[in-house]
Amino acid sequence: MIYPSYLEPYQNYITLVLVFVDGLLFGMVAKKAIVAIVLLVVALLIASFIDLSFIPKVNFSNIITGLSNYTYNYTSSLHLSSINVTFFLIVFIIGLGIGIWKG
Repeated sequence: MIYPSYLEPYQNYITLVLVFVDGLLFGMVAKKAIVAIVLLVVALLIASFIDLSFIPKVNFSNIITGLSNYTYNYTSSLHLSSINVTFFLIVFIIGLGIGIWKG
């Protein structure tokens, strides 16, 4: 990021604040997305309970099987041991946690 000359002495602090705010926004969005997904699953379960079918030939066990196959295939490709934990990552995770908690 390029800062004007009068902000160059403060560029580390500005970047740190921006990383925190970015984590905060991601956390708020993640909380809203999780709530929306849970409500969608509840609505589909209620609809299937009263014999309404919005998506034909799809049942809950097929969804669970598909998700478990997806996670089994792609978790082996993640190399979490190679992630370098930096101060900015810690600040981002703190912002993410606060965003999820308060969002």
